[in-house]
Amino acid sequence: MKTASPIDSRFTSSMKKQKNFTTKDGVRIRLSLDEIVEIVPDADMRYSLVILKDGSKHFVTGTEQQIRRSLTS
Repeated sequence: MKTASPIDSRFTSSMKKQKNFTTKDGVRIRLSLDEIVEIVPDADMRYSLVILKDGSKHFVTGTEQQIRRSLTS
């Protein structure tokens, strides 16, 4: 029987933590907590700027607390 290598296990566990989010432009993206460097609230508090390790930035629906709660549940 073939067992998963450590790389496969990490990939599988991070995939389980991914959730769908909607950007300010209405685009759906999948994020995981492991990818996120910082979450900065927008001025109107309906959106947050999510900065990822790869340098990309996305305005997504929700407060920092809502986003973190969604990714950890």
